[in-house]
Amino acid sequence: MARTLLAAFLLAAAARAAEVVETEHYRLEWEGDRAEAEEAARLLEAAWKPFQEYFKAKPKLGKDERLKVRFFASAESWAAAITADGATPPGGAGGYYWPGSETAYLFRQPTFYYTRVLMLHEAAHQFHYLAKTRNKNPVAEWYTEGVAEYLSWHHWDGATLELGVVPAVSLKHYSAAALAEVRAEGFDLEALVEGKVKPSRAMDWALLRYLAAGRDGKPHPKFDAFRRKMDGGVNPTPLFWKMFGRPPAFGKEFDAWLAKEQQPWVQVYNEWVPLARNRLRGFSSAVSVVRLAEPAELLKATIEVPKERTMWLGGALLHYTDENDYSVAMLNRTGQMRVARRQGDRWQIMEQGEGPPPGADGNYRFDVFRKGGKVYLMFEGGLSYGPGELPGHIMGLAIEKCDLTFRDLEWR
Repeated sequence: MARTLLAAFLLAAAARAAEVVETEHYRLEWEGDRAEAEEAARLLEAAWKPFQEYFKAKPKLGKDERLKVRFFASAESWAAAITADGATPPGGAGGYYWPGSETAYLFRQPTFYYTRVLMLHEAAHQFHYLAKTRNKNPVAEWYTEGVAEYLSWHHWDGATLELGVVPAVSLKHYSAAALAEVRAEGFDLEALVEGKVKPSRAMDWALLRYLAAGRDGKPHPKFDAFRRKMDGGVNPTPLFWKMFGRPPAFGKEFDAWLAKEQQPWVQVYNEWVPLARNRLRGFSSAVSVVRLAEPAELLKATIEVPKERTMWLGGALLHYTDENDYSVAMLNRTGQMRVARRQGDRWQIMEQGEGPPPGADGNYRFDVFRKGGKVYLMFEGGLSYGPGELPGHIMGLAIEKCDLTFRDLEWR
């Protein structure tokens, strides 16, 4: 009885705090502020068309009916809402689509971007079940979860949405995790496909993505026929092997493809959001850096100067050894530049003073490059740092106590 009363109390508290935003196809209940709710609703609505294009169908909605998505600030209020709706919250999950209520539920995750990924994941389940499976679970977990994982990883800049991407950056580096899993001793692809072992979410994503977009962005010729049967409740074996081939041939092609599908950027600190493959947003209350996944000789970037006269400080990660040894060169709103190196918990100022002027559009374009074993930083207005005696060939971007976007990213 006490547990029921607690769930009811938590649910009532959540309901009082929830913002409700309705779009053409969604009703979003959001436990948080209004601006955040409206942005999330725009993302959901933007996903409707690519969801429909992927599934080649859409849920049947009555007049004034919308798909329902509920977001909660905590795991406790999320679980209380699911319990109050008559279901059991799944253990260890951050979200849940329950066919009984036809509602997607989720709660806030450690990063801004992954919260959005999780929302699209649960919304993808909802769309999939209502458009294609008669609101029933397909037999294979790797397929069901793989569809939602594939569609949830995205690039979104507030206007343009791309689903089914290898994200430019994320904390959950699925492509690297899946490749390590495939190459680990004892990996058994047959047992995974046949449901004899529980797959990781990274492997769910990788296997589905390989079938849906593994041939230069195009699906396997037999993928549509395969997923029609899966959505109809057919067991994947022996269907999978008949359509796509058995290991070792299938496994060899899968491995070679996955090795090329790697995420290009790696988060060192939160928060970094992929707006496009060549555009990243970073925001933090302290120094935060993001680095290229592989060594490079050249990195080009443009700092998008905020239109509002807010304080900002950002620029280049000149070198990166680990979290205890890296160097940054950052400009601020007044045009001052500082080059500093962190070693352990101490910072050493290497240079500081007047920086280069902005470009004609008010933004700053820079190149970081290595030549003769030394590091250089070049802005459009002239050389700003170098040659520098800094180790390694890892470069990246840096911010401090601000919200800043970098675009036109190129590297080699």
